[in-house]
Amino acid sequence: MNNLLRDKQVEVIAALCEGVSIRATERLTGVNRGTILSLGVRVGNGCATLHDAMMRGLHVSRIELDEARSFVAKKQRHLKPTDPVDFGDQYAFLGACLGNSKKRSGQGAGSSIRWTV
Repeated sequence: MNNLLRDKQVEVIAALCEGVSIRATERLTGVNRGTILSLGVRVGNGCATLHDAMMRGLHVSRIELDEARSFVAKKQRHLKPTDPVDFGDQYAFLGACLGNSKKRSGQGAGSSIRWTV
């Protein structure tokens, strides 16, 4: 059930888009951390759906690709067989169309074990 007012939802998402942390957003807006995370997931899924629907049939002459590497909980070399599969090295990939517009043509994220696009 969605009990959070639209204005409060906008306030939370605006804070997250500005780079404010989850806990700081909780303090600033008075919205529960779990609600902030749930709202972030819902908005993120909606953005992904919109992106996938709108970014079709692109005709570009150049694409710039970039990657960012990080880790979750511990680095890959310190992982044990009992650690969750989501721990270790994580990668984020970004493709940007170059030329007249800088549209994001695609993105992907995943660990060294499992890739998602």
